[in-house]
Amino acid sequence: MRKQEAGTLFRPLETNRLILKPIELSDREFIFEHFSNPDVCRFMVDEVPFTRIEEAEEIIRFYTVPEPRIQHRWVILRKSDNRPIGTCGYHRWIVQHNSCEIGYDLNPAYWGQGYMTEALTGAITMGFRDMALNRIQADIDVRNTRSMNLAARLGFKNEGIIRDKYLFRGYYYDHYSFSLLKREWK
Repeated sequence: MRKQEAGTLFRPLETNRLILKPIELSDREFIFEHFSNPDVCRFMVDEVPFTRIEEAEEIIRFYTVPEPRIQHRWVILRKSDNRPIGTCGYHRWIVQHNSCEIGYDLNPAYWGQGYMTEALTGAITMGFRDMALNRIQADIDVRNTRSMNLAARLGFKNEGIIRDKYLFRGYYYDHYSFSLLKREWK
């Protein structure tokens, strides 16, 4: 991918009920509130719930670094009321291998309503089509059954446990490695 393409690649996406808009500094209040929620952060073993607005600004800056663009995050908005309800996006994009990791999080008030399935369907379609990805990976905490079920519904295959994948607060955490290949995507 040429540098000039990366800048226009990550644009808003639209689904039936949602708009996925690129994260920007004006989202800092939502990002702070969202990642201050212990239920949102329960299985994130790389982040503790935010306690300062500056933490939201730092994560936004991380996802909006201009080039090289190896990560991107969208804020998920409900079309019905333009309410932000979560985020999703890509990180660790290895262009030469056409692979990337996907991450996602949703306000618990919206769990079980199909919003994340819809958002990820849009993001995955864009990844295979526009980023020329061949493989999308999701590392999921072994305790996070909701996320594992979501990945399976989307066609991700569980490749097994990555033992002691993350060290967080003095403890190691196992994760399942899920992957979806372009040829498997509907």
